Amino acid sequence: MITRLTIRNFALIEHQEIDFSDKLTIITGETGAGKSIILGALGLIMGNRAEHISMYDESLKCVIEGNFNVSNYDLKAFFDLHELDYDKEVVVRREITPQGKSRSFINDTPVTLKVLQDLSNSLIDLHQQFDTLDIHNVSFQLRMIDALADNQGLIKPYKIAYKKYNGDKKKLADLIAFSQNGAKEMEFLNFQLDELHQAELVDGEQTQIEQVLSQLTNAEEIKRTYSRANNYLIENEQSIVGQLQEISRSMASTRKLSPTLSQLSERLDSALIDLQELAKDCDHVAEQTEHDPQRILDLQDRLNV
Repeated sequence: MITRLTIRNFALIEHQEIDFSDKLTIITGETGAGKSIILGALGLIMGNRAEHISMYDESLKCVIEGNFNVSNYDLKAFFDLHELDYDKEVVVRREITPQGKSRSFINDTPVTLKVLQDLSNSLIDLHQQFDTLDIHNVSFQLRMIDALADNQGLIKPYKIAYKKYNGDKKKLADLIAFSQNGAKEMEFLNFQLDELHQAELVDGEQTQIEQVLSQLTNAEEIKRTYSRANNYLIENEQSIVGQLQEISRSMASTRKLSPTLSQLSERLDSALIDLQELAKDCDHVAEQTEHDPQRILDLQDRLNV
């Protein structure tokens, strides 16, 4: 049962606290005294829509708070289901900001409007005009039949068993989903493993393929460059090696004149040998380099693997 109702910044009320007797509380007053405002405040903590409500001060939020003694309501299962702190004294609060945003709390824990409605419907009965239409509601009919038949002794163990059944059903669904996901993951891993086995990967192969592929795709430039280098070094009539050989013969006649001249002549001869070897290597590279489109495609396919 409700023990206190606190209203802040709602309609014509700036701040009001109403304590209720554990027996009967009657509120009377002439038109405009605020009876409907109290009912409106109760409606808000029961989960009614908060659209277009008026506030005493438009710059402040509206707060409606109800204190309830639920020791005789058998609501422990409800609080456990929604992971709420259970106590025989329950505080239900609804806050509406000046921007129209609404928040709901049960024992200071944020809850959805649906949870607030479900709890409030168990705590408050508002009997108003046209409420007799509830008789057409199947849920209401069942509650009335259970109340008249005093079925609480049967309903409570049924609810416990049904809750356990739903919990076990959810666990089973989770285990089935987990098993199915595991099978899919295993299938995917086996597929990847087969791909790796078929690929027959070799350590360092990718780097080697990239190097060879780079040479093949630039084969024409390599062949042209190293053929030209070989020509300049040794093949042309005025080749570098030919001219240096003439200089070497001239310097050879002066070797006996001094150790320094002998060393210079020897250095030139050594450079000539290196250049001749360089020319041979350049010629070898030019001869061995050929543009091979099929080889390029094969290497690209392997690199993609």
